[in-house]
Amino acid sequence: MGRDAPFSWHNPYRLGSGYFVTEKFEVRLKRIHRLSESTLDFRFDRNDDKPVLFEPGQFFRFVFTDAAGDFERSYSLCNYGKDVSGSSCLDLVISFVEGGRASQYLFHCQEGITATVSGPFGRLLIPETLPGRLFLVATSVGIAPFMPILTALSPALQRKEVEVILLFGARSRDEFLYREELLAIQQRYDYFTLVMCYSREVLTDQQPHERRGYVTDQLGSFSPNPDSDHFLLCGNPQMIDDCFGLLREFGFKAKQVVREKYVFAKETKVKVKKKLTKEQKELIVEKMKKFQ
Repeated sequence: MGRDAPFSWHNPYRLGSGYFVTEKFEVRLKRIHRLSESTLDFRFDRNDDKPVLFEPGQFFRFVFTDAAGDFERSYSLCNYGKDVSGSSCLDLVISFVEGGRASQYLFHCQEGITATVSGPFGRLLIPETLPGRLFLVATSVGIAPFMPILTALSPALQRKEVEVILLFGARSRDEFLYREELLAIQQRYDYFTLVMCYSREVLTDQQPHERRGYVTDQLGSFSPNPDSDHFLLCGNPQMIDDCFGLLREFGFKAKQVVREKYVFAKETKVKVKKKLTKEQKELIVEKMKKFQ
């Protein structure tokens, strides 16, 4: 594949290979937008109005406070388009998890809640030297880090410097997040391929970009080549393990397959210290006398 000039994603806040400026700041929830029946888009803004400095694909750690106290969750930023850099906002894509502490808090909260944020972190980044083909493989909200990555790659796609293949898995068409944006990218760039995989949808009117099954079913059809391809995987841990296992069979090494697993925490019950009854206190006193 010919290239007029080598592409390099440059972030002025990057200190060096593998090193990033990390900071801690306060944010406030500005907007809640529903993407699907089980998924919401949350926009937080920095209280100090400073720009959020990160490389597309990175995540931040959020500390929230509910009735039981503080708890932490990590979320990849889904800032894309004009909001990919230089903005004070942080866009999060979160699916509801039954029994999840964060889900109970965020899916019932009001605009205006606050959180403490630290970051950025993570290795799910655009390679400094672009490969012949860059595969982005995601399930569900694992699409979040790939939206800013696709925004950053748009100049390279325009100049046909790299071929990007997005394999995106969901249960049904209703859970095809950012449908309009991704279809628009596919229509705009010849070197971008979208393959949407549905695990539960019966496709009676299948579109060219749609498949029945899982993203792992589609890997072999592209004949992955460890000499020219690079993979970024984000989403369900089982999907990531399955894909990595298949890619190992094709001859890929760990450095060619960057993985980020989304682990859905179900932290709901918080241990609360119960007050001792009068009878329990008297029993303890009696037992302690034996050791005096």
